[in-house]
Amino acid sequence: MADKLDQFLKKIHDPKNKLPLYITIIVRPGKKLVDVKIKKEEANILRVIAHEEKSSGYFIHSFHIPIKNLGLTPDSKDKEILAILSNPIRIPNKATKAFVEDILRKYINILPEKKKHYFKTERFKKKKEFQTGVKLKGF
Repeated sequence: MADKLDQFLKKIHDPKNKLPLYITIIVRPGKKLVDVKIKKEEANILRVIAHEEKSSGYFIHSFHIPIKNLGLTPDSKDKEILAILSNPIRIPNKATKAFVEDILRKYINILPEKKKHYFKTERFKKKKEFQTGVKLKGF
């Protein structure tokens, strides 16, 4: 089922297609995906929900926002896009602005990813915890 997701991502990030270019905000990358559902929100924003093999229920995998909704050109750099995503007041489209504000409220921050037009949220970033200080022995 992951190949269906890969095929979808290729379609929306390929400039040769007649589809508008999208930016992808990955909320939580799944390990072994069994099922993927794509839901269309207002203003052509897509929400991808996925189901993992061993867990019950669906989780939000990613959001896909058309670049032109952000008031940018398709050949915009990731730095420009990230600046607008971090500060949604500058987004001209009202529905997209409200959607990005909601993402920031739920998932704290949007961070850059290695690929072009890919981003991730801070909430599901792997955290390393270092334990310091004196530990008391348990009785």
